[in-house]
Formats: sequence, structure tokens, C-alpha cells
Amino acid sequence: MNRKWLKYVALALIPLGVYFANVEYQTWRGEAALTATALNFRSLDQALAEARATGKPVLADFSAIWCPACRAMHADVFTDPAVKAAINAGYVLSRIDYESAEAPAFMEKYGVRGFPTLLVLDGDGKLLRQVPVVLDPAAFARSL
Repeated sequence: MNRKWLKYVALALIPLGVYFANVEYQTWRGEAALTATALNFRSLDQALAEARATGKPVLADFSAIWCPACRAMHADVFTDPAVKAAINAGYVLSRIDYESAEAPAFMEKYGVRGFPTLLVLDGDGKLLRQVPVVLDPAAFARSL
């Protein structure tokens, strides 16, 4: 009887192992996409302080490291030279990860319900506008 249960436990562990391996793989891919942007992502508090000091608005990127759409935004759009130039010239860039401690308050304050979500904030954190999520780099650069 014990061998029968052992077999069921072993079979149950296989999908669990596959799940956790997939989470690690998706996280690795998300981190690689962020690194490939070569952009300076700040915490929201750091970005707001810098925005107050420089007069630039904050481009707040609310995303999840394992999110495929977020990864596409980072890998395919944020790596584009025109997009990077527009971000660096006109904004203080912040990234709020869905699993971070600051995410629940951010989501509540700005009514964010999904990711990726891109918001433009002034130095006091007032919402100026939402930037459309567009996977075409040229169109995205124009929307900035």
C-alpha cells in the first residue's frame, strides 16, 4: 500500500517541478529583457524625487518580471534607440514590479488593474496621462 501512495506523490511532484522550472525560466527571460534595455529604472520614490529636482515627468512602468507582454515591451520596444532617446530626454524612468512591496499602493492609487501599464506622473505623483502599450517602437516613441 505504501508503494502505491509513493507513486502518486511522485507523479504529483512532476507537474509541480515543471511549474517551478517554468516560473524560473520566465523570470530569467524577463530579467534578461530588462538588462537588454540598458535603461536606468528607479524605484517610484527615487523617480519622484528626481522628477521634482529636474522638472521632468516620471514614466512609471508597472510590470511583472514573468509577464510575456511586459517582456515584449522591454525586449522589443524599450531597446529601440529612438524609444530610449525619448525616454532619456523627456522622462525619469521608474519600474514598479507587480510583486514588489510598493505595487499594492501604486495599483490602488492609480486604479491599475493589469500589466504592462505605463503612466506619466508629475513630481508630486499626480497622474498626467496613461501611455498606450504599443509594441511598435516607432509608434510608441511618438506616443511619448
